[in-house]
Amino acid sequence: MYQHKELKLFALVMISITAVMSLSSIAYMATIGLQNVAFFAFAAILFFIPSALVAAELGGMLTNNNGGVYTWVSAAFGKNSGLVAIWMEWFNNVIAAPGNIAPLVATFAYVGFPGLAHNATAMFFLLLLVAWAMTFFNFLPIGKVAILSMVGGVLGMILPGVLLIGCAIYWLLSGAPLQVSFSTSSDWVPVASFATFALLVKVLGSYSGIQAVSFHTRNIKNPRVNIPIAMLITVVVIFSVTTLASVSLASIVPSADRNALNGLIQAIAVVMHKLNLDWVSQIISIFVCIGMLAAASIWILSPARGMQEVAVQGMVPRVFAKVNKHGMPVGVLLIQAVICSVLATLFLLMPSVEAAFAMIIALTSQFTVMMWILVFVSAIRLRYTEPNMERPFRVGKKGNMAMIFWASLGIIACSCGFFLGLFPPKFSHVQNVAAYVSLMIAADIIIIAIPFGYIKYKNLTGNRS
Repeated sequence: MYQHKELKLFALVMISITAVMSLSSIAYMATIGLQNVAFFAFAAILFFIPSALVAAELGGMLTNNNGGVYTWVSAAFGKNSGLVAIWMEWFNNVIAAPGNIAPLVATFAYVGFPGLAHNATAMFFLLLLVAWAMTFFNFLPIGKVAILSMVGGVLGMILPGVLLIGCAIYWLLSGAPLQVSFSTSSDWVPVASFATFALLVKVLGSYSGIQAVSFHTRNIKNPRVNIPIAMLITVVVIFSVTTLASVSLASIVPSADRNALNGLIQAIAVVMHKLNLDWVSQIISIFVCIGMLAAASIWILSPARGMQEVAVQGMVPRVFAKVNKHGMPVGVLLIQAVICSVLATLFLLMPSVEAAFAMIIALTSQFTVMMWILVFVSAIRLRYTEPNMERPFRVGKKGNMAMIFWASLGIIACSCGFFLGLFPPKFSHVQNVAAYVSLMIAADIIIIAIPFGYIKYKNLTGNRS
């Protein structure tokens, strides 16, 4: 009953855009002005395009379940490696939930409740409210859940992004002072510092998510054709909107005032105020919140479906396999909501809301790039171990060099991003860099060790039986 093919091409494109397009990335990348263009371009060429090409090939050829990256990596290296990959994907999204919801709260606060954005206690309780509301929302059938993605993608992401670009054009034509200099080359070249290049892993993470549709394969009409097409459309739309919107934000808002949490609505509000249309900002802020809710919903559900698929295959405890009458992974959803609630306490423990946000986004991005390294290597290996498997979309018409080239670019970008992501970005205002880096390393070691420890435990208990 719950495997009806409810998702068509438009729904897939909207799910992909909603999953990948990070409104918060537009804001925090604008904190470095026009330098963000170099980061977006670097990430697009070395990561976004390779990840879309690889995901399109793997997503089109491996369509028998909702396992996503677990299925891809397992096909290449076995189920244990697949478990490590889905753990990275799943847990980084559990970590990401507070980081995804925090900009939503800050955006909502900007137009009516400005004190909320910097009130750690209020942020904590609102995070809990949104996280649990979205968890229970995802108990509904996939067709109804997808409606939020379609509405959020159009009204909450594409429309605000295009409006922000339009605001920048008006700002320029009206003769208002631009906050960046387009003619000075130094404004375009990133400053050589860890605080600046720490943003690289965040923009890589913000361009991840193209694989989200693979977790809904059983619900997709004609997945072998529609998955690759949806991914390629997504790349064009997202790169155009995020880059232009981030430059637009930097052009309107002075560098000292740019907010990493709610910068998008901040820039729109500046222009609307000049036009005596403050009410428009309030409406757009609601739209942006809907878009962020849709993104949070996608990333609460998608990896949960992958983890549920892994549990069905006996790779993780059976509690993860529990589904409701609609086939939604309620066991995983409830478990990750509890973990998210615990992680939300970072907003109470860290010295500032911005510092907590920076650490959450950094950890999320690091596990994202580690997972993608496994996917890129798997794509190369499958060319040699499964050369005759049908590939409706193929990277390169003949031979394997095109796949090796694009996957290698992705591996290089992810490796650089992982290292640089250990350092705090400038907008976090972290003073004790050594303590921050030490905490990041400790968190990385603990979280990475968990799947390996579980595999070891599983092997030992299996040997006894």
